[in-house]
Formats: sequence, structure tokens, C-alpha cells
Amino acid sequence: MVFSNLIFLYIFIPLFFAFYNIFNKNVIICLFSFIFYAWGEPAYIFLLLISVFINYVIGISIEKTKKKKVPLIIGVSINILFLIIFKYANLITQLIFNGELESYRTNIKLPLGISFYTFQAISYIVDVYRSETLAQKKFLNIFLYISMFPQLIAGPIVRYNTIASDIENRKISTSDKLYGAQRFIFGLGKKVIIADQLSIIVKQFLENDLFSMSKVALIFGVVIFLYELYFDFSGYSDMAIGLGYLMGFRFEENFNFPFASKSITEFWRRWHMSLGHFFRDYVYIPLGGNKKHQVRNIIIVWFLTGLWHGASLNFVLWGVFLATVIVVEKYFLNKFLEKLPTIGQIIYFWIMIYISFAIFYFDDINILKNYFLCVINSQNISDLYTQNILINNVILLFIAILFASPICVKLNEIIGKVVKNNAVVMVFRIVLITFILVYSTILLVGNTSSPFLYFRF
Repeated sequence: MVFSNLIFLYIFIPLFFAFYNIFNKNVIICLFSFIFYAWGEPAYIFLLLISVFINYVIGISIEKTKKKKVPLIIGVSINILFLIIFKYANLITQLIFNGELESYRTNIKLPLGISFYTFQAISYIVDVYRSETLAQKKFLNIFLYISMFPQLIAGPIVRYNTIASDIENRKISTSDKLYGAQRFIFGLGKKVIIADQLSIIVKQFLENDLFSMSKVALIFGVVIFLYELYFDFSGYSDMAIGLGYLMGFRFEENFNFPFASKSITEFWRRWHMSLGHFFRDYVYIPLGGNKKHQVRNIIIVWFLTGLWHGASLNFVLWGVFLATVIVVEKYFLNKFLEKLPTIGQIIYFWIMIYISFAIFYFDDINILKNYFLCVINSQNISDLYTQNILINNVILLFIAILFASPICVKLNEIIGKVVKNNAVVMVFRIVLITFILVYSTILLVGNTSSPFLYFRF
């Protein structure tokens, strides 16, 4: 089941909150999370239950035993083993047999959300080991934490100690409910109205014969894909955070206008922040952080970040590329970039981010190689086909650029200052939210399922 689905919007959610307000809230969250996951992955619901049970036992064992490292190592190893078996088995066999023996593929289907809920489980047992949180004694509560349906499939990655107190005791104010509903609907609009429409342009530019496409189509295809990915993933995060508010939880923000960045280093402080914080706190700093072997630590973190995104060689290449750029920025480029005018910094940033997400997009290395050859060697700068697509979608592209920048926030602040009448602002917001919900529903009617892009990671 996905958030941008009429069954979820108009059956699952109303039923959930109807029961949530009548019965035990934690039991209802667990029950509906079970249904939510089983709807899309009935075969792997037992894997999720096993993962929860193992981490529940490991957390208690760490707290009770004097040799805390033993259960910690066992717990982390089991979690990583699950990832290796269910996410990386095909990649491993491909590397062993040099991709030549198709019969050796395991054909194991990737369980939805395994990267996200496994990282949450690891953060929980590590925090218990560090005495940053107490082990949860109730199995129902640890199941709630790991499997909570708003962020189960695609994050944000929630740290247990940020919601531990809310699991047992939480209060939901009217303002929380209003903000949560608004945030959820805005996220829905990001996904359905913007991301899904941008995906059509991306396919027109990048999923035809690359050798027949113009340079403009090939380059704009990747840039538009980056915006598609942003609105798709940040839309999911907004919906998850909104549902969290409606349920009394505060999930970590996952995006902070990444396209306002002027370097790759800054971009990754603003994009998928919960993943960045996970690698910082559980890999980078334990390895020595900035104090010891910094270059090695950066390379390890970005190699793992690339591998986390997918069991494909292009993601490993993507991670290595980003590690190289970040190291070069840190030791050589930053001082030079600071002296450049703003436009120079922006041009540099977009060149680097374009190259990195071209690598990210093509999971077939041969197609990736052909893509860059076409961009470099094509004599066709632009054509009528490309121009017509861009012109026909100019309003959509303008809206995407506007809402991906901090300009929209500043405009909202200006409107708030100019329009002093709170009733007028409230009416405007209600009209806007209603429009987004209705228009999103219209687009979803009769539409095939459009899962979030990060479901495959």
C-alpha cells in the first residue's frame, strides 16, 4: 500500500483514525501497521516480525548483561546479515560470477522498507548500548517503533530516543492535528501533482533511444529527474511527518531546500538528513570523525551510502564519486569556491550534482556509459521534440523550481506580514489545501499505482 493511493487516502486513513480515537492507540498503530505492510509484502511480514523480535531481545540483553558488546555485535551482525541476504545477494553473485551466469541469480525480491527499518533497529540497540536510552520491555512498543506505518517504507529514519517518551505518553493538540493534516496534504500534492508529472518528462527524455536524443534532452532529463526525486521523496517525508503529528509523534525533518546549496558538501547536509545523521552518528564519528583518518572515514561513509541506496554497481560508483568530490572540496576547493561570485558557485554545484545523479539514474553500467558518450559526442544540441516538451510543461517546471527553493517560504512570510487578518490567511490556506486534495484525487482516479521512488532502496 502506498500513501498516494485512493484506498489508503479514503479507506485506510479514515478507518485508522476512527479506531485510533476509540481504542488503545498503540495497539491500533501496531494492528494497522501490520495490515499496511502485509498489504504490499504479505510474504515478508514474518521477516519484519522476526527482525522486531530479535532486536527486542537484543536490546534487553544489552541492558542486563555486563558484557554489553557481545549482544550488540550479535544484534548488528544479524541486522546486516538480513540486508546482505535480502538486498545484496544478487549483487554478490553477479560480482562472483562476473555477471555472466544468469542462472546463479538468487531472484530474491527486495522486501519493502528493509533498509529503513533495519537502520532504525540498529540505531535502537546501539543507543541502548551507549546508555542513551533504556531498553524497551514491551514487545508491542518496540514493534510500534520499528514498524510504524507512516515512516516504515521510506523513512525518515527515526531515532528511538526521539520518540521514546511519546510511545507511552503523548498528547495531541488541535494545532498539531491541523498542522499534521496540512503537512500530509502538501506532501500528497508534491508527489501526485508535481513528482508524478515530472516523471513523464523524464521518461520521454531518458527512456527512449539515447543516441537519438539531443544534448538538451539528455541533460534536462537528469536535472528534471533530480527534481522528480526531490518532490517524490520529500513528499513522502512530509506525509510521514504529517501523520506523525496527527498521531502525537515528532519525526525528524528530512529535507532543507537542498537546491539552495552551493557545494556538494552543503547539498548532503540538506538532503535526506535522517540518513546523513545515521551515518554520522553510527559510522563516521565512531571511526574517528574529523579527528582521525578523516579521508578514510568519508570514503567509507559514502561507499556505504551508495551501497545502501541499491544493490547495483552504479550506486557504488555514485558513492565513490561523491566521496571524491567531498574530499576535494574539503581539502582544496572550498577556499577557492568561497572567493567565486554566487553565480560561479551555483554553476559549479549544478555541474557536480548533475553528474552524480546521472550516475544514480542509470543502474545499467553500459547504458550509463552510453549516456555520457551521447552527451559528449552528440551533434544535435536541441530539436523540436525537446523544445515542444519543455514548452508544454513550462508551468509545471516553474512550479517545481519555485517550490523546491526557499522563495516560497519567504513569500509566505511576506504574505503573513502584509495580510494582518488571520481569518483571511486561514481561508486562503483552507482553499489551497482543499484544491491540492481534490486535484490530487482527480489525478489518482483511474491512474495506475505510482510507488514512491525510494521504495526500491
